[in-house]
Amino acid sequence: MKIIMKLKNATQLAIIGVIVQLIPFILFFLTNLDMLSWVNQETGQRNWYLQYAGFLNIIGTALLLPFFITLFKSQK
Repeated sequence: MKIIMKLKNATQLAIIGVIVQLIPFILFFLTNLDMLSWVNQETGQRNWYLQYAGFLNIIGTALLLPFFITLFKSQK
């Protein structure tokens, strides 16, 4: 099975991937500025946005991969 993706589609996925990777950075930045809290005061657990930050980074990286693979294949 041969998967062919055009560079335009791969670029759109890469833009979405970069935006998804920026979300955890912004959340950690706001947490370090004490605008957001690390721990939920009522339950004593980490807040939901910090629990899923790693997952968002993985998804963002996965969305960047098709761009680089397509770009590499289009080189001659």
